[in-house]
Amino acid sequence: MQIYSSFDQLNIEEKTSVALGNFDGLHVGHREIMLDAIRSAEEHGLRSLCFTFSNHPFNFILQRQDDDPDAVKLICTEDEKVELVRDMGFDILVNVPFDETVMKMRAHAFFEDIIIGKLNAGCVSVGFNYTYGARAEGKPEDLVKECSEAGVEVNIHEPVTIGGRVVSSTLIREMISTGNMERTAMYLGRPYSFSGTIAHGRHIGTSNGFPTINIPAPARQMLPPNGVYFSRTVIDGLEYKSISNIGVNPTVSQTSEQTELRTRPDKNIETHIFDFDRDIYGKDVSVYFDHFSRGERKFRSKEELFDQISRDCDQARAYHYSE
Repeated sequence: MQIYSSFDQLNIEEKTSVALGNFDGLHVGHREIMLDAIRSAEEHGLRSLCFTFSNHPFNFILQRQDDDPDAVKLICTEDEKVELVRDMGFDILVNVPFDETVMKMRAHAFFEDIIIGKLNAGCVSVGFNYTYGARAEGKPEDLVKECSEAGVEVNIHEPVTIGGRVVSSTLIREMISTGNMERTAMYLGRPYSFSGTIAHGRHIGTSNGFPTINIPAPARQMLPPNGVYFSRTVIDGLEYKSISNIGVNPTVSQTSEQTELRTRPDKNIETHIFDFDRDIYGKDVSVYFDHFSRGERKFRSKEELFDQISRDCDQARAYHYSE
């Protein structure tokens, strides 16, 4: 798959079938649009192309940084997006920043300069609520008119619904924020996950019989509530059953209560992998969150904490091995 990260790099000579959208979650609704573009490419002998933005337009427009609590958080990381698009079978991914030039571009100019000029579209697939151009002035009906005049085929997709609710990134963020990982997986079409490089922790769990791998909770990605999750961990392409905690570990935190009032401790994702004893520090892993078990809380002692962890592990094993 060819990947372009700026408009300056683009030099597409063959006609393309383009999936247009922000695609910030690559959920089941997005996938319908994207798969349609791939089908159209096969039918018409075109190259399949996915066009999206590497940052969220709202964050750019409102000048919100990644660590701003009010910023729109990612549902999938850039690396995950690339792999998902690749796995779908696209020939080309155009994943460019939403910047001031794009923000100020009028709808007709976006169609002429980008969709036709840069992407060389012969067919376009978009969702029912797709907008383009400055202040989102271009609507699906405008795109239909533009495409008709330019001899470009266009497919407008109706919303995808599950259980009577329209699947959207906003809805998925709501599900993640409440810890409903089952519904999140249903709307995404895959379990929600985090990826990172394993870092050294304080080894408190190891000395108590519950060794964990640790990855920092990503600042840009949507986080579910602090607490314990039944999870699965993928290392070197192999999947292992596990249990994870996301949060700040209040029981064993070395930070004083007074300091905690002044600063926000960094969150970590700690994962205990069942029946696993390899040294994997420095490796890249993915942790899939399947089920929210309980919220994080502060225990009166480490002994009480590890008694609870033992019960959590028993419940996680029962969950995993009853499947």
